[in-house]
Amino acid sequence: MNPDKKKCLSSTFGGTARFIPRNRKRGWRNDIISYVLKKWTVCLLILCSLLPLSGCWSKFELTERGFVMGVAIDLAKNGDIELLTQIYRPTFAQALTTATTTASSINIKTHDQSVMEAIRDIPIHLGRKAQWSHLRVIIVGEKLARSNDLGHLLDLFYRDHEPRSSVSLMISKGNAEKMFLKKPLIEQTTAQQFLRVKESSYHTSAKTIDNTLLDLMLQLKSASGDALVAYVYGEDDSKEVFSAAGLALVKKGKMKVVIPASKVEGLLMLRNVYRSGVVEVKCPSGNGENETAEILTFKVKKKPVIKREQIAVNIQMEGDIAIGELKCTNITSTEVEEQFIKQVEAEILRQLRSTIKFLQASQMDVIGVADEIYRSNPRKWEQLKEDWDDRFAQITFNIKIKLRLVTSGTISSKPAG
Repeated sequence: MNPDKKKCLSSTFGGTARFIPRNRKRGWRNDIISYVLKKWTVCLLILCSLLPLSGCWSKFELTERGFVMGVAIDLAKNGDIELLTQIYRPTFAQALTTATTTASSINIKTHDQSVMEAIRDIPIHLGRKAQWSHLRVIIVGEKLARSNDLGHLLDLFYRDHEPRSSVSLMISKGNAEKMFLKKPLIEQTTAQQFLRVKESSYHTSAKTIDNTLLDLMLQLKSASGDALVAYVYGEDDSKEVFSAAGLALVKKGKMKVVIPASKVEGLLMLRNVYRSGVVEVKCPSGNGENETAEILTFKVKKKPVIKREQIAVNIQMEGDIAIGELKCTNITSTEVEEQFIKQVEAEILRQLRSTIKFLQASQMDVIGVADEIYRSNPRKWEQLKEDWDDRFAQITFNIKIKLRLVTSGTISSKPAG
């Protein structure tokens, strides 16, 4: 037989035997692979043609839904749940060419004995089913937060598939519905304005915390069960301005006390969620002027120590600062720089002590000491948890702070005047 022509059997793959020249350009192996792929392609096309063609089984038209941006929950006089739902108002194309403007949202009020039944009454007034997948904020009125378990009250939003667990959560001073009656300053809707105000207050001013519905549920299930929620309030002399400052502290699901904005910075530091802020230092001359330093980075390590039923918490803090304002300090040497840093450290320590004193007097362990003990020694926590509130009020906190001055902002580190 000619060595250039050898018989290759391909009957194994469903074909008949044939002669394949070995010196062909692609080679006989490539021919076999190509033949198999064609066979499988034909089979796949036949199989696909036999499958039934179906449309979207869960579709809905945009004109059938009202997209919820925010919701306010209050306690009615008869004990019912009052719900104010802010729904985005669509803007039609022809409205863009007219000089008149309309509000970007509408408010629908419903009430019932449960949150779910109050939600189901929204189409009675709106004519559309409420769509909760774009919910921005949930605001609970202070009266309702003090009398009802927040975990039970918000169970539907946490359980249902439409609302996201990352929705922003707040507690308002007074009725929550009054918050949504204010006009947004710069955003399209009041709900979006609340969201941005709270985020900015946390990231730039450290006057509140950017918490979510999921954060609340996790804190309620923590070792101590104590939780914190952002606190919002409206300015009485303005129909548009509202503020997010301070925190509502929650014990056993109910709001107990409000920690003022002046103590929030210390709390955020103790929780190791401090992002950025400003520390004011009084001038040594006593002329009433303050110098400032901006905190750029801040890291905290906490370690509870238990000896003979006595609990102490060792806290180490370190971070970087930058000079914000100089009015009476002329940093001309390393000694003067270290003195300025010590003044900033002393002021931070004062804020921390003030915050700890407030929390221990309120018996609110929102710092997370109980969680640290539970993670490191679960058996010991079982012995301590029965009277933890009293034990927390007696804890000794040993705090060490180490800061670094990384920039003065200008070449010369002295007052501009």
